[in-house]
Amino acid sequence: MKIYVQLKCNRLNSIQLPGILFPFSLRKNTSDKAVFDQVFIQAEYAFEISFTPKIIIDAGANIGLFSILMKKKFPDVTIIAVEPDVENMELLKYNCASYPGINPVLAGLCSKDCRLKLNDEVERGKSGIMLTPGNERDSITGISIDSILANFNIRKIDILKIDIECSEKELFCRNYETWLPKTKIIIIELHDWISPGCAEVFFKAVQKSFKNFRYSICGENTIIENLDI
Repeated sequence: MKIYVQLKCNRLNSIQLPGILFPFSLRKNTSDKAVFDQVFIQAEYAFEISFTPKIIIDAGANIGLFSILMKKKFPDVTIIAVEPDVENMELLKYNCASYPGINPVLAGLCSKDCRLKLNDEVERGKSGIMLTPGNERDSITGISIDSILANFNIRKIDILKIDIECSEKELFCRNYETWLPKTKIIIIELHDWISPGCAEVFFKAVQKSFKNFRYSICGENTIIENLDI
């Protein structure tokens, strides 16, 4: 009831949830409350994980709520939180500052290292930022998963969470052959309603990379578990 009143009255500076070690903040008049609802109320990431992950990549980390949820479940996990929007990243760093092992990366996930532009063409606010190809003058860094693995000396991805607003279509169309077979679980929100073909490209890459896998749905998320590693 206390949390409901806080949200209803827009008292968002310090939200403390049972089981969450540290309070976090949301912004007024943004999509932050919708993200909070997705992660903590609708529990769209509440699926069983049969092992203790060591490495999680949170792509499209927004303000850090998924990373915080994973730290609740797996306190010792190392998380690479990738987010391209500067304002989102500032709040992510604030919300996650007290958790050891959450590593913020200001960048957009891409199939190769490049420059990108941000836009909000579908007008979904801070949770719907989209990326388009840029040039050297554009300020957004595009980073590949191969580069993330090299930068953090990672050999295997235990959980790869992807919510990157249609960029999954570009991510899975090329250059996935090295890192995808090293991935145990993928949690992805597919955006065919914005850009048809996202799911087709994703499942083609999965079928090429995994001999045996388990498929399930949790809320808006598609979950693939690689049964070969």
